Amino acid sequence: MRKQTSFVLTVAVSLVAATAFADDSPAPVRLDAEKMAGLNLTSIPPDAYSEILVGGELNMRVATLFEGTELSVSIFESTPAKTDHRTRPTDIDEFVYVLSGKLILTEPNGTAHEYLPGDSLVLPVGYTGTWEMKGNYRELVVVMQKGD
Repeated sequence: MRKQTSFVLTVAVSLVAATAFADDSPAPVRLDAEKMAGLNLTSIPPDAYSEILVGGELNMRVATLFEGTELSVSIFESTPAKTDHRTRPTDIDEFVYVLSGKLILTEPNGTAHEYLPGDSLVLPVGYTGTWEMKGNYRELVVVMQKGD
């Protein structure tokens, strides 16, 4: 009986210690499935990008799914629109995964790149081409946080 009590006590102490260490450790973050599907997103004021809008109507919505010290993950959605980034180049590297609609990026030299749901791309800092969203466009965006 004494051996069994000692074993149970050892297991209990081990579990408490493991739980204490687990609480200090980062845990995986599940991305919100409803927001990934375009539900409960926050509207962006339509004039936020008015100076680069060249076609369509920018009705955009967004949600931050994760904001860490080095990484940010968001959902972005827009009605059909086209923006020209010659005067407002991208200011951060972006990983983009297209969830719905179609994205057409056209470089200043005229080379067009088309992305459909399931496609992914990296848009480097300084991109100055056009960004055309067709259909109910929605994307998952992953960016590194800007340093201070």
